Amino acid sequence: MNLNLSTVMPVDQLRIGQPVHVNARTAWLPAVVTSIARTAVGVELRACGETPLTGVVPPWVIRPADGVRLAPVQRVSCGDKVVTFDGATHTVAAPAWQGRDGWWFVTFTDGQRACLPAGAVLRLVDDTPSVTVNGQPLNS
Repeated sequence: MNLNLSTVMPVDQLRIGQPVHVNARTAWLPAVVTSIARTAVGVELRACGETPLTGVVPPWVIRPADGVRLAPVQRVSCGDKVVTFDGATHTVAAPAWQGRDGWWFVTFTDGQRACLPAGAVLRLVDDTPSVTVNGQPLNS
C-alpha cells in the first residue's frame, strides 16, 4: 500500500473536542475527537438523529471540519467547491447526474470527472461566514 505522507493528518494538529470529518470509504462522516495517540485517534461519530458511535480510526482518514460542510453527491450543484482528500479544491461545472448503473458523475470546471457510488458524501467549501461574539462562536 502506497501512502502519500502529505495526506496524513498530523496528530499534533488535533485537539480533544475538535469537530472533524472521518472518511469511511466514499462517505465523509461528522465526528468529534475524543482521544489522541500517535497512530490512532478516538472519535465519536455523530449521524443525524442517531445515537453517537465511538471508535478509533487512523489519523490519515481524518480532516478538520472547519470551513467545510458535508453533502451527499445527489445535492452537489454547479459552482460548489469540492475539497479533495489532499485539500485541493475543484469547482463543479454542472449538477451531478446519475447513470443507469446507479453511479453518480460530477464534472469539474477543469475538465476532470469523478464517478461516485450513490452513498458518497463529499466535503464542500462552506462560504457561510461564522458569527462570533467577543471571539466566541454564537450558538443558534
